[in-house]
Amino acid sequence: MWIIRWTIVGFVMLAILGFALQNTATVDLKIWTWESGNTPLYLVAYFAFAAGILVAALVAAINQLQQKVVLYRSRREVKRLKEELSRLRRISLDEALLDDDDDSEEGEIEGSAK
Repeated sequence: MWIIRWTIVGFVMLAILGFALQNTATVDLKIWTWESGNTPLYLVAYFAFAAGILVAALVAAINQLQQKVVLYRSRREVKRLKEELSRLRRISLDEALLDDDDDSEEGEIEGSAK
Protein backbone atom coordinates (compact mmCIF):
# COMPACT_ATOMS: atom_id res chain seq x y z
CA MET A 1 0.00 0.00 0.00
CA TRP A 2 2.82 2.39 0.81
CA ILE A 3 4.27 1.84 -2.68
CA ILE A 4 1.04 3.09 -4.27
CA ARG A 5 0.94 6.14 -2.02
CA TRP A 6 4.56 7.13 -2.73
CA THR A 7 4.05 6.52 -6.45
CA ILE A 8 1.10 8.94 -6.42
CA VAL A 9 3.09 11.48 -4.38
CA GLY A 10 5.96 11.16 -6.88
CA PHE A 11 3.65 11.84 -9.84
CA VAL A 12 2.13 14.86 -8.10
CA MET A 13 5.60 16.25 -7.34
CA LEU A 14 6.64 15.76 -10.98
CA ALA A 15 3.47 17.55 -12.11
CA ILE A 16 4.22 20.46 -9.78
CA LEU A 17 7.81 20.63 -11.01
CA GLY A 18 6.64 20.52 -14.63
CA PHE A 19 4.16 23.33 -13.95
CA ALA A 20 6.90 25.45 -12.39
CA LEU A 21 9.32 24.84 -15.24
CA GLN A 22 6.72 25.74 -17.89
CA ASN A 23 5.56 28.94 -16.17
CA THR A 24 8.77 30.83 -15.59
CA ALA A 25 7.49 34.09 -17.06
CA THR A 26 7.62 37.00 -14.66
CA VAL A 27 4.66 39.16 -13.71
CA ASP A 28 4.28 42.42 -11.80
CA LEU A 29 1.86 42.24 -8.89
CA LYS A 30 0.01 45.29 -7.64
CA ILE A 31 -2.16 44.80 -4.57
CA TRP A 32 -3.64 48.09 -3.31
CA THR A 33 -0.54 50.19 -2.67
CA TRP A 34 1.97 47.32 -2.56
CA GLU A 35 3.93 46.40 -5.67
CA SER A 36 6.18 43.44 -6.17
CA GLY A 37 9.02 43.28 -8.58
CA ASN A 38 9.22 40.64 -11.23
CA THR A 39 7.69 37.56 -9.66
CA PRO A 40 7.66 34.19 -11.41
CA LEU A 41 4.17 33.16 -12.49
CA TYR A 42 4.41 29.77 -10.80
CA LEU A 43 4.99 31.45 -7.42
CA VAL A 44 1.93 33.62 -7.91
CA ALA A 45 -0.11 30.51 -8.76
CA TYR A 46 1.26 28.61 -5.75
CA PHE A 47 0.48 31.46 -3.35
CA ALA A 48 -3.03 31.84 -4.79
CA PHE A 49 -3.57 28.09 -4.37
CA ALA A 50 -2.27 28.19 -0.79
CA ALA A 51 -4.52 31.16 0.03
CA GLY A 52 -7.49 29.23 -1.37
CA ILE A 53 -6.65 26.22 0.78
CA LEU A 54 -6.38 28.42 3.89
CA VAL A 55 -9.75 30.06 3.21
CA ALA A 56 -11.36 26.65 2.62
CA ALA A 57 -9.82 25.32 5.85
CA LEU A 58 -11.14 28.33 7.77
CA VAL A 59 -14.65 27.83 6.38
CA ALA A 60 -14.48 24.11 7.19
CA ALA A 61 -13.31 24.84 10.76
CA ILE A 62 -16.16 27.30 11.31
CA ASN A 63 -18.64 24.76 9.95
CA GLN A 64 -17.21 22.07 12.21
CA LEU A 65 -17.54 24.32 15.26
CA GLN A 66 -21.18 25.02 14.37
CA GLN A 67 -21.83 21.31 14.06
CA LYS A 68 -20.22 20.68 17.46
CA VAL A 69 -22.50 23.28 19.03
CA VAL A 70 -25.55 21.61 17.46
CA LEU A 71 -24.31 18.20 18.66
CA TYR A 72 -23.74 19.52 22.21
CA ARG A 73 -27.24 20.99 22.34
CA SER A 74 -28.77 17.80 20.99
CA ARG A 75 -26.94 15.65 23.53
CA ARG A 76 -28.05 17.97 26.33
CA GLU A 77 -31.67 17.72 25.13
CA VAL A 78 -31.45 13.92 24.91
CA LYS A 79 -30.05 13.80 28.45
CA ARG A 80 -32.89 16.00 29.71
CA LEU A 81 -35.49 13.84 27.98
CA LYS A 82 -33.96 10.64 29.35
CA GLU A 83 -34.07 12.07 32.88
CA GLU A 84 -37.70 13.07 32.37
CA LEU A 85 -38.54 9.61 31.05
CA SER A 86 -36.79 8.00 34.01
CA ARG A 87 -38.70 10.25 36.40
CA LEU A 88 -41.99 9.43 34.71
CA ARG A 89 -41.25 5.70 34.86
CA ARG A 90 -40.67 5.93 38.62
CA ILE A 91 -44.15 7.31 39.22
CA SER A 92 -46.30 4.41 40.29
CA LEU A 93 -49.46 3.65 38.37
CA ASP A 94 -51.53 4.09 41.54
CA GLU A 95 -50.28 7.65 42.05
CA ALA A 96 -51.11 8.47 38.48
CA LEU A 97 -54.62 7.04 38.87
CA LEU A 98 -55.14 8.95 42.12
CA ASP A 99 -54.08 12.16 40.45
CA ASP A 100 -56.56 11.51 37.62
CA ASP A 101 -59.37 10.84 40.13
CA ASP A 102 -58.58 14.04 42.02
CA ASP A 103 -58.63 16.01 38.79
CA SER A 104 -61.98 14.57 37.74
CA GLU A 105 -63.54 15.28 41.17
CA GLU A 106 -62.35 18.89 41.05
CA GLY A 107 -63.90 19.19 37.61
CA GLU A 108 -67.23 17.87 38.92
CA ILE A 109 -67.17 20.27 41.88
CA GLU A 110 -66.41 23.22 39.62
CA GLY A 111 -69.11 22.11 37.19
CA SER A 112 -71.77 21.78 39.91
CA ALA A 113 -70.86 25.12 41.49
CA LYS A 114 -71.85 26.97 38.32
